[in-house]
Amino acid sequence: MENLDVIILTMAVAVAFVIFIITSLKEISRMADEPYKFEKPSGFTRDALFDALSSLFDDDEISVKNRKKFKATLERTISDMETDGMYFTKTKESLNKENSENKPEA
Repeated sequence: MENLDVIILTMAVAVAFVIFIITSLKEISRMADEPYKFEKPSGFTRDALFDALSSLFDDDEISVKNRKKFKATLERTISDMETDGMYFTKTKESLNKENSENKPEA
């Protein structure tokens, strides 16, 4: 009886492991039947934060100097996130479009 605590802990871990396996199998089978649905990012995700920061450029009251500083920071952040496997093709296209519109034509 001196190992009763070890036996109880082992039973609890075994039950938790069985529940984990069952829920994992249910989720995998559900994913096989239903296609993936994209959800717009919200809350405190990196995408939502990036969308909020990119909306700064829609504001006409921000000076050109501050816009350039924000853009440099965002581009550096984008490259850091891309090394982690997150890609922002749509946002980068809009930044490139805005850069080409702001360049003086020779």
